[in-house]
Amino acid sequence: GIFFHHEMAQTPLYPRWILFFCEVAAEEGGASPICRSDVLYEKLASDRPQFIRDCEKKGLRYSHVMPAENDAQSGLGRSWRETLAVQSKSEAESRLAALGYEWAWEKDDCLRTTSPPLPAIKRLGPARKSFFNQLIAAYKGWQDERNDPSSAIRHGDDSALDAEAVRYAIDVADGLAFDIPWQPGDFAIVDNRVVMHARGPFKGTRRVFASLAGMERQSFSITQA
Repeated sequence: GIFFHHEMAQTPLYPRWILFFCEVAAEEGGASPICRSDVLYEKLASDRPQFIRDCEKKGLRYSHVMPAENDAQSGLGRSWRETLAVQSKSEAESRLAALGYEWAWEKDDCLRTTSPPLPAIKRLGPARKSFFNQLIAAYKGWQDERNDPSSAIRHGDDSALDAEAVRYAIDVADGLAFDIPWQPGDFAIVDNRVVMHARGPFKGTRRVFASLAGMERQSFSITQA
C-alpha cells in the first residue's frame, strides 16, 4: 500500500487538483482511502497544540536518498532520474538548485536530497487551515536500506519532530479516513490542498490513473517564537 499524503507536498511545486480514473479494478482490495486534512488540523490543534505551533512556525524539511535506477523496494520506488525528469548528474544538480534543495552524491550513484523548509500547514481561508504536508507518508513509508524514516523529516530549523504527536496524527488520520472503492469507469476529482489520499493493498491487476492539474508553488520562512 501507499500511506496518506498530499501529492508532492514535500516539494516546492504541487498540484491543486488530482483527477483519478479507474480503468481496471483490483480483484481484491485496492481502494483509495482519503482523509480531510482540515478536519485533521482542527483535531491536532485541539489535542496537540504545541506540535501544531511548531509545525506552523518551523515548517518541515524532507530528506530522501534516491537510487540511480528504479527500485520497487526503495522508499519512493523511483530513481533520481525519473523523479527529477533528468538523464545526467549535472542536469539533476541544476534542477535541484533551481528548487532550492541541498544534495549529496553517495555510493552506487545514489542521490541524497534535502528540501528547503516547506509549509506544514496551509491556510485555506480566514478561519480554515489544512494539515498539508507529507509527514505521514515519510514517517511510515520512507524506509529501506538507504532511508531511516526517523530522520527523513524534521522541522525547518532541523529540530526533531515530536514522535508521539506524529504517531497521534497518524492514528487520527486513520480514524477519519474513508475508502473510494474503485469500479471500472469510476473517477474522482480531489482538491489536493484539503484531502490526503493513500492506496490500500490489493490482489490482481489494478489500473487507476492520476492526472495532476493546477500546479502551484509553495515557500516558507521560519518565524521566531
